[in-house]
Amino acid sequence: MTPAGAARPVPGGHGPGPTGRNTWHLRTGAVVLAWLAAVVVVSLVHPFVPAARWLLVHLLMLGAASNAILIWTWHFATAVLRLSAELTRRRQAIRLGIFNLGAVAVVAGMVAGTWWPVVAGGAAVTVAVVWHAASLLSAMRRALPSRFGATVRYYVAGGALLPVGVGLGVLMARGDLSDTGASRALVAHAIVNLLGWIGLTVLGTLVTLGPTMLRTRMADGSEIVARRALPLLVGGILLGAAGTAAGWLLLTAAGVAAYLVALVVVCWPHVEEARRKPPTTFATWSAVAGVLWFAGTLVVLTVGLATAANWQQAHDAASWLTAPFLAGFAAQVLLGALSYLVPVVLGGGPNTIRATNQVFDTAGPARVVAANAALLLSVLPVPSLVRVTGSVVVLVALASFLPLAVRAVRVSRRPPTEPVPDRTAASRRMGLAAVGLAVVVLAAAAGVAADPGAAGLSSNRSAAGDVPATGRTTNVRLELVEMRFAPATIEVPAGDRLVITVRNTDRETHDLVLETGTRTARLRPGEEATLDAGVVGRDLDGWCSVAGHRQLGMLLKIRVR
Repeated sequence: MTPAGAARPVPGGHGPGPTGRNTWHLRTGAVVLAWLAAVVVVSLVHPFVPAARWLLVHLLMLGAASNAILIWTWHFATAVLRLSAELTRRRQAIRLGIFNLGAVAVVAGMVAGTWWPVVAGGAAVTVAVVWHAASLLSAMRRALPSRFGATVRYYVAGGALLPVGVGLGVLMARGDLSDTGASRALVAHAIVNLLGWIGLTVLGTLVTLGPTMLRTRMADGSEIVARRALPLLVGGILLGAAGTAAGWLLLTAAGVAAYLVALVVVCWPHVEEARRKPPTTFATWSAVAGVLWFAGTLVVLTVGLATAANWQQAHDAASWLTAPFLAGFAAQVLLGALSYLVPVVLGGGPNTIRATNQVFDTAGPARVVAANAALLLSVLPVPSLVRVTGSVVVLVALASFLPLAVRAVRVSRRPPTEPVPDRTAASRRMGLAAVGLAVVVLAAAAGVAADPGAAGLSSNRSAAGDVPATGRTTNVRLELVEMRFAPATIEVPAGDRLVITVRNTDRETHDLVLETGTRTARLRPGEEATLDAGVVGRDLDGWCSVAGHRQLGMLLKIRVR
């Protein structure tokens, strides 16, 4: 029997396990992997894909993460409530089918710019999630009282909130909201979906899965803390959403702050567990890093909302946190949890589970350090190419999970005949962590070397050369339209001072950077800025520094006559 207060092992952790259960998790897991693979593909070709930023967010959150939630919350709920999952798999398969048809319709409609598929897809997603939440609630009522039943309430609350977020997303997809209305809707959409559907599910799951992954005893009273923190978490979400509905920025900030306080409360017992049994595997370090990114993004979001002068600035604050939330929190927690759970459900006996665990631990410290250091680099105010090289490192570090998952399945089907050696020595972990950090440093150096002007390291920053100033000024108007500069070539008399008025009439954000290092700020659609190039005595090149735009042809030529 499991001692009182100990972490409950996930069902299926010993022995070969039922073939039906393994087949079920292989098939449903393949759906999650397919969405993750789509994220990787779109990341590689995003400059050529319509609505690429939206697509990356929703392939990960609506596709991979939401499928994992539907699959694993039912698995955990039936475990803590002591119910048979096999009896309800047919209905669960139907729910997953409806959900994925809806998710595909939403994605297709957004990429094609057609609203009705988004409406139909959103309705299907809502039906599947409401059915899922209602089934969990019904299971709670049928089951005997359980010490960990409170965690299922987290899943029900998250499922109840998602339809609100879906409705806001469908409304925004129509495209007829005012700028202020769209900004308020986006902030509310992020609060309800990311803090509710994703955040509540993760926090509820960590109550039991956290100590299980660490292989340690659950902290005393952690389930009581989780039960008491849930109303504050939900209250923070509702308060934040109410602030967006009323148009009160400070109320929205207060809601996020309340959620942040509740996050610290619910995670505090896990600090004791981690101090008692420090993380040593990729799964545990990835999950810990994800939760830290979650807390960090909430701190920045609270400050950003509290100091925003208007809803456009609040929108910008929420948008800036997209990458830290997705790659830092959601992706790392998802991959960490799957790295622990997949070997468990594959089964095959202790030696086989140890072997599949080691597959997921391959270069684990290097992958975790590289992903987090590169992500931190990418969100700092660094030159665009440094941000690009950092993003590539993050993508490679996270995407390495996919081939490792395939390899783990193969290993489980050909169990090792000899005992698997332990490869978790501290010296080995430190060495691999140093390798991960070195990769990030090299990537940053490569970005600076490829664009020294943007990094302020241009060998010749003077635009005048040896030409004396004429005292005259040449004023030029420049438009950013359809991923091009118009005009693409500017002529200026030698020795004239050049002042360029730049207006962005495109649908994307752009800027203008000259090889001398002079640049404008990032300009959203409709914005305008003035760039003083100084006295020009030689030919100069300019470009847009947004990742990928220079490669797509956003180049400017300044020619002296």
